[in-house]
Amino acid sequence: MAKKTHYPSPSEEKHVEQVREIIRKSRKLLEISQPDTFLARRTHAPFPSEQGDDAQDGQRRKPA
Repeated sequence: MAKKTHYPSPSEEKHVEQVREIIRKSRKLLEISQPDTFLARRTHAPFPSEQGDDAQDGQRRKPA
């Protein structure tokens, strides 16, 4: 027995094309670059400590 051929209705065709367009846009966004989590990124030079050394991240040298 042969299968009946299903012809999508115009509304189904429109919906399928919308989904395909969303997928195309999503793939373009994912191909651009890795997402930036901001956890390790340095966007500025750290302030020098009060003692004048270049200690970073709150690590200060104890006076001798």
